[in-house]
Amino acid sequence: MLQKRLLSLILSAFLLATLPFFSVAQTAYKIQDIPDPKKGDGGYISNPDGVLSAGDVASLNDTIASFERKTNVQVAVVIVNNFDPDQEDFDFAYALFNTWGIGQKTSNNGLLLFIAKDRRKYRFITGTGIEGVLPDTKLKHIAQNLLVPAFRENEFGTGIINTINAIGIIILNPDNKSELNQLFTQKSEPTWWDKIGIQSLIIIGIYVCCLFIIKRKKPKLSATLNKQISSYDKGIASGCITIFSLLFVVVFIIGFFGSFEGLLKVEDIPTYLIVICSILLFTHYVGALSAIRKKYFDPENFSNAVASFNKSMWWIFLFSPLVLIVLIREGMKKAALKKRFTPALDANNLPMVRIDRDENPTGSPYLNEAQQKEEQLKALFYDIWIGTDGEKKLIPNDGDEHSKFETCPSCGAKTYTVPFVKTLLSATYSRQGSGKEMQECKNCSFETFIRNVTIPMLVKERSSSSSSSSGSSSSSSSSWGGGRSSGGGTGGSW
Repeated sequence: MLQKRLLSLILSAFLLATLPFFSVAQTAYKIQDIPDPKKGDGGYISNPDGVLSAGDVASLNDTIASFERKTNVQVAVVIVNNFDPDQEDFDFAYALFNTWGIGQKTSNNGLLLFIAKDRRKYRFITGTGIEGVLPDTKLKHIAQNLLVPAFRENEFGTGIINTINAIGIIILNPDNKSELNQLFTQKSEPTWWDKIGIQSLIIIGIYVCCLFIIKRKKPKLSATLNKQISSYDKGIASGCITIFSLLFVVVFIIGFFGSFEGLLKVEDIPTYLIVICSILLFTHYVGALSAIRKKYFDPENFSNAVASFNKSMWWIFLFSPLVLIVLIREGMKKAALKKRFTPALDANNLPMVRIDRDENPTGSPYLNEAQQKEEQLKALFYDIWIGTDGEKKLIPNDGDEHSKFETCPSCGAKTYTVPFVKTLLSATYSRQGSGKEMQECKNCSFETFIRNVTIPMLVKERSSSSSSSSGSSSSSSSSWGGGRSSGGGTGGSW
């Protein structure tokens, strides 16, 4: 029995004697194991073993953040129980400083205070740009008077706070501020204007010049002609819709992400600007063709005017590739019309003269009322050829709206609408409407009934509301500045 008690006492004493070694093994951090506060809460304090209280950490973060706002100096505090037993405190702290990149990259204005509680070691590491303001002797003096005495009383929070405050007094001193400005070569983060301002102005300037040239070449129209709608107006509408969609997407991204970061970066704005301006230029180019279309009723005159316009404006496609599509299409249409406008031959095999429809837009007296109606509806367009002996030839061509009309079974004119629904009783939000599907001749008013149609009730659109919320974040950045140290600083023990 006595032997068992003795064995138990020996085992307990052995465990008590070896417990510190097990504790060291558990808390001996390597460089990669030290939590980087910038990747955590965005602060400046790494306290993985909980040596400092939450209140101490919060106080230090606020103080150091104030230093950085006022001086751009970055200060990091790391306190652990122990670290890699194969390294000295200087080597470990120096490697940690450069691994994180404390301080601004262009000024190396960082400071690291590294503390190993179990080894009773502290170490300051300074960036090369801050050594003139915080020389080794001054840091040593601060540590001996504020850090070491408090650490000997296990007042780690008090010692670090007092030390950081003393360092703050030095770097915030107006006498040292001028020295800091001379030593620090860091540049403030460039604004969006610094990054893309000049590029954007150049891009906008180029496109404004292009738009001005197009405006000068665009024919002037009367108010009546300007209200007419041509096939080119559809291209303008499509372009405007595209521009609106792009702007909506950009605004949505900026609003959703709260900044230009994420899907849209500041550096990408010139690219988006080129795309939007390119589409805008395309719509103005098509708008010029639309004005030419409205000015010339005669297709040959219109074709010649477009060819002349494109000949002087072909270079526009360099700034708006979409224009190339229209250039190719108009070139093909010009080639196809060449045969159409080759003079027809009369009965004597002599070339006939084509009536200029801009001088005679109604076609009278060569076209009858039905044929004039076909042209008014843009179902057909007639080329009128007159021979030397008065012989007349009428050659019909499909108009812009030819697909909307058929040949009337009553009068034979191409003025018979394709099937459509004629409303007899309009639908409301409370009842259905009624109508009839039919075809109607716009020339002789001949009608064909097809079937009765029920028109669904109107449905009120549901408006959806969305709310956005923005979260708060630390005023500090999410990473260190990429600073370096050449080994300056001081250290000691307590």
